Amino acid sequence: LSCCMKLSRSILKGIRAMTATRILVNLQNVNKNEDRPNPASFTQSVIEHFGTTGDNVTEVNADLQDNKLVLSNDWTKGQPVKLKRPSFCPITNLTSPIRDDLPADTKSRGIDSGVALILESADGKVLLTRRAKTLRTFPGVWVPPGGHLEENETFAMAGLRECHEETGLKMSPQQFVSEDLKVLALWESVYPTKLTIGPPKRHHIVVYLYGKLKPGFDANTMNKQLQLEPLETDACAWLDRDLVKRITEADEEKATEHGYKTEESVGKGEYVRGHIIDENNRQVEGNIPLWPLLTVSGAVSDHERVSTGTKFALEEWLQRV
Repeated sequence: LSCCMKLSRSILKGIRAMTATRILVNLQNVNKNEDRPNPASFTQSVIEHFGTTGDNVTEVNADLQDNKLVLSNDWTKGQPVKLKRPSFCPITNLTSPIRDDLPADTKSRGIDSGVALILESADGKVLLTRRAKTLRTFPGVWVPPGGHLEENETFAMAGLRECHEETGLKMSPQQFVSEDLKVLALWESVYPTKLTIGPPKRHHIVVYLYGKLKPGFDANTMNKQLQLEPLETDACAWLDRDLVKRITEADEEKATEHGYKTEESVGKGEYVRGHIIDENNRQVEGNIPLWPLLTVSGAVSDHERVSTGTKFALEEWLQRV
């Protein structure tokens, strides 16, 4: 039965993906006398459009209007939320020759939108998932449950749907302390993550959501509902605050500094308990090596790690709890 349920989730998602309306990013900077939101172009830096407040950060409000993700600095339309990118963002560092060589269908695709859910259990642990190695973008990378926004969805609807599709956890807003999911922060995401790895193929604004489950929904209780979707997620684990702090200290920005060392040597031999999809495509409980979660992105190729955007969102979570 569980195999059929997993298969049906995958098939339904595939069918929707083929017919879905893409929820594209639109921008409105009132300081530039823009009287309405305009579609963002693929090679456009969203943060540069609004201007940074230092450290590749700015503030915007985010709203869904007519199946568009509208980012604006018109504070009459909503509260400001932090938007960040890494210093090595490929769009920021894009040169004219690389831009000119991008395929036409890439340059014309605009900027996509997505959601990711920082899900905190009642006992204070956060769920991270490892993306399947067969996925086209960010294969084998650890992220919160998440994916694309779909037509006529709210942020919360999209976050809960994606979490259910990837992990089998079916939740309602009423199970959360706030009885809703809150926008935690935004991230300007580009894949591949560095120009040294390859020219950009995808450009997203990721809306990180946050919700803490009410008493009774601790990590062990939620594990009983887990049904990982192998085509999307091949492992997951609940991480406590101390481990999350160690993960965020493996900083891509600091990794270029002289003498910087990751926790890889410390993490080797350590494990975190979680669930994995084994070689027989079955979900089993087991020990997951910790050291990949404490590494940073490579300069010429990518590997198993926690994504840079996820670390940013976890830092925001640490400040909140």
